[in-house]
Amino acid sequence: MSPRRTEPQPHYRLSWTEPARDDVVQLATEQGADVAGAALTTATDIEFGRRRGKALGDRKVTGDLGGLFRVKFDLPGHRPERFRLVYRHAGAELVEIVVVGKRDEHAVYRDALARLTRND
Repeated sequence: MSPRRTEPQPHYRLSWTEPARDDVVQLATEQGADVAGAALTTATDIEFGRRRGKALGDRKVTGDLGGLFRVKFDLPGHRPERFRLVYRHAGAELVEIVVVGKRDEHAVYRDALARLTRND
């Protein structure tokens, strides 16, 4: 008898802000379903602890992004990675996706700051 495999368990519970959900829909419309799928895969990788974001801090261009993390992503094999997913830990076991978008002159970081400033 072979040992029983257990399904991997998420490290975090994943939450999406409404604007971040809209970002994925916009990516699908503008960049294609494959790119939107890559965003969802990236979020799942974070949820299961397969990927970690780089901590963002106080930046001259965008302001204070302390408490936020970013993950670069794209279609498999595409370099450099053209898209960013920004999230924060909203508790010990909860990760909240704040913004998903194309790397474009720091726009995703400005959007993240604006969204959090409006909602906090």
